[in-house]
Amino acid sequence: MITCDRCGKPLPPGSTKYLIVIQATADFDGFLNIGDFKYSSDRQLDRLIDELKEDPPDKTMHDVFEKRAFILCPSCKKIFMENPLNHSREEKPANDHIIQ
Repeated sequence: MITCDRCGKPLPPGSTKYLIVIQATADFDGFLNIGDFKYSSDRQLDRLIDELKEDPPDKTMHDVFEKRAFILCPSCKKIFMENPLNHSREEKPANDHIIQ
């Protein structure tokens, strides 16, 4: 039987449940710090490739993109959607980015 990933409540077939999908993608704001360019772009690419060869492929992929999914019961979905980052009331950010 499926259970809520937050509270563990059993969710029998046909019951109301919610699939929450969280996707984290590396963000590039278009700004490059010129002070970081100590070498030519070819040397930088060679260094980057060498560094990437040392890391396991799944680590490199998770640095750029990661996706997770959770099943929540109605009450846990409500709690999650009201405060997904679990901020206290004082520190709750004003910039809710709601995607329609």
